[in-house]
Amino acid sequence: MRISSSTALVTGANRGIGRALVEALLARGAKRVYAAGRDTGALAAIVALDPSRVVALRLDVTERGDADAAARVAGDVDLVINNAGTLD
Repeated sequence: MRISSSTALVTGANRGIGRALVEALLARGAKRVYAAGRDTGALAAIVALDPSRVVALRLDVTERGDADAAARVAGDVDLVINNAGTLD
């Protein structure tokens, strides 16, 4: 997979591994990165990395409605990194 000029979606992007993945995608030339998380307010620091290429996207991976809405917004994605998880 070529990262340069790709459009990616990273779940759980607000911290830790998700944030590192967003940073790596940007460094490797991704055209756009949808940074997804349950709380878009928590994604502000991620968007600030490169506001012209990073788009905050509300997505709770446990909610079907969120997944459907994200798919409508991010229809141009060609790379998905599912980093989000749940603790039950």
